[in-house]
Amino acid sequence: MLAPTAGEAAPKSTGKSGGKSDSKTDAKSDPRVWMVVKVDETYVLRFGLPRTADPVFAVSCQPGAQLIQFTAEVASGKVKAGDGVALSLAAGKRRLELAASAFRGSAEGKVVVEAAVALDGRVLDLFSDADNLVVRLPGATETYPLAGAKAKLPDFRRVCLTAMPAPADRR
Repeated sequence: MLAPTAGEAAPKSTGKSGGKSDSKTDAKSDPRVWMVVKVDETYVLRFGLPRTADPVFAVSCQPGAQLIQFTAEVASGKVKAGDGVALSLAAGKRRLELAASAFRGSAEGKVVVEAAVALDGRVLDLFSDADNLVVRLPGATETYPLAGAKAKLPDFRRVCLTAMPAPADRR
C-alpha cells in the first residue's frame, strides 16, 4: 500500500450542480486523500478518508479479468438503488461516458454507482492532465481534486498494465 498524500483538497459538493468550494479554508480542512491499495488481485486508486472502508471515488483494475471499474458515492438526486444510470467522468478536455448501475450508499441520501470497462491504459489518461475530476449523473455532480491522484497514477498504471497478459496470451 502506498502512503496517502496529506492535505489534498477537495471541493464541497452540493449533490446537485457544481461541488465547488468557495474558500481556501474549506479546501485545507478536507481530510480526504488519494491512495493506492491492493485487495486480493485488484489494485485500487481511491479518494476518501484514510483508514475507512468506503471511499467517495475509486477506480480499480483487475488485470486478470481485464477490467477497470469506476465507483463513486454521490447524493442520490434522481437516482435510486437498482437504477441503470448514465455516468460521465470529465477531466479537462477528456470525457468518459459510461453505463453504470446504482446501489444503496453507506449513508442516507447516498447511492453508489459502478461502471466497468475493458482494461486499457488510455482510460487512465483521464487522471493525468486536469486539476479536477467531475463526476456527473442525473441530479448529482461531484468534483474531486486530481493533484494527489496524479502523484499516484504512475504506480497505479504500472501495476495495472504490467500485470496484463501479453497480446498473444489474451483469448
